[in-house]
Amino acid sequence: MKAESLSGMDSVFVTLDAANAPLHIGIVLELEPNDATTRDPQVRFSEIKATIEKRLGNLSVLRRRVIRVPFDLGPPQLVDDPDFDISFHVVRRAVPSPGDAKQVEALIGRIMARSLSPDRPLWEISVIEGLEQGRTAILMKIHHALADGVSGVAVFAELFDLDPTSPREAKDAKAHVAAPIPSQVELLARSSSELLRRPAAALEALGSTLERMADRVDELVKDLASSTPSLLAAPRTSLSGTVSYARNFERFKLDLQQVKEVARSHGGTVTDFAMTIVGGALRRLLEERGETPDADLVAFMPVNIRAPGTEGELGNRISARLVPMASQTRDPFDRLDMLVANGKALSKTEDADSDFLNEVADAAGPTVASMAGRLIDAFDLFDHLPPVANVVVSSIPGPPVPLWCAGQKIVRATPLGPLMLNQSLNITLLSYIDTLEFGILACAKKVPDATLLREFLIEEAQMLLVEGGSVAHATSA
Repeated sequence: MKAESLSGMDSVFVTLDAANAPLHIGIVLELEPNDATTRDPQVRFSEIKATIEKRLGNLSVLRRRVIRVPFDLGPPQLVDDPDFDISFHVVRRAVPSPGDAKQVEALIGRIMARSLSPDRPLWEISVIEGLEQGRTAILMKIHHALADGVSGVAVFAELFDLDPTSPREAKDAKAHVAAPIPSQVELLARSSSELLRRPAAALEALGSTLERMADRVDELVKDLASSTPSLLAAPRTSLSGTVSYARNFERFKLDLQQVKEVARSHGGTVTDFAMTIVGGALRRLLEERGETPDADLVAFMPVNIRAPGTEGELGNRISARLVPMASQTRDPFDRLDMLVANGKALSKTEDADSDFLNEVADAAGPTVASMAGRLIDAFDLFDHLPPVANVVVSSIPGPPVPLWCAGQKIVRATPLGPLMLNQSLNITLLSYIDTLEFGILACAKKVPDATLLREFLIEEAQMLLVEGGSVAHATSA
């Protein structure tokens, strides 16, 4: 397959990836054994691995590597990996049996803290054994350059079945021979033929790129100024700053129908409900630390801008919004009403900001993004720059029906988002069948109290659900 250049946004995710802030997304699946499930863990692993390998023909991008152009003078290239080996991508891990929820979550946090190997296709599946009740967990990681939340869920769903006895048809994954990997000189020649003829063109290109990016940002900011908070509206808290190399992972789930009923009774959405409990929980967490922000906390919210029917296409089609979370409002129902009203006001400006991030990424190009990332890292600038937001909150619609893997039912699906820029906390929610799963990924240094945050989130949800007429039910098990 011919080499392809990554888009501006996908290129940014490659160039800004750092050892302390790897930019991959993930999902944790729990498989429930049945009477036909083998008790031999080696055989069970082999069955899962074989199932995944058979489906790779449906997902050719998972057999392709991302190659960076020297000095990031051109967009990274997506090329076939001639040395692809499924054994490097589907790996076996375990917790001491019977592993409880905290042991599993601790292992997941450690795995999510590790970068994907750049000399192979940027994905990995960990098959985790030793869980209670004989269950197996699967942690799937894929680099954000290859997928956003929506496409990541859709693509990984291709690996699994809708019925335990009728596996979906798989294409031949070995139908073609991969071409040799382009050399660094070839990559440079393809991306920068003018540079090779005239080295001074690099400075000219950089200056032109910076000017073009500044002009586009100025245009977009003017369009958005009247409808969104300032880029400096987020109060400074102990959550902000350079993230560490370690991660804490927590999760819990709510009844999806109960959440929808409460949200709809206030004219809102599942996302409004989630923002309501996050705003209250973060305020309480900061108060436990002795902090009292003088303004509402602000969430960075990725927004799906995919056209209908393109959910399975890889790459990123996202924009983003900065959303005040009404965290200063203590009553959760008043907070929900404020967020619903604010969301309706923001929806009227969708045309203005729908492609903001992609247009800025295209204008900047990989060279500027790479230079910015290195400068920030070299001087720990995130410890000094004001925060753009206090938390990343992302909401992803998931499959409304159960999926199956190697004959085992997937009973839980918990999402994980990356820690980007100076954001030390990511809270991502995913609907799966009749539950709403919350995945909390946090910098272990900035958020050592992630378990307490989870408890506050559950308590905030219970206040809305119980007083809203539902019988609240939240669990991490």
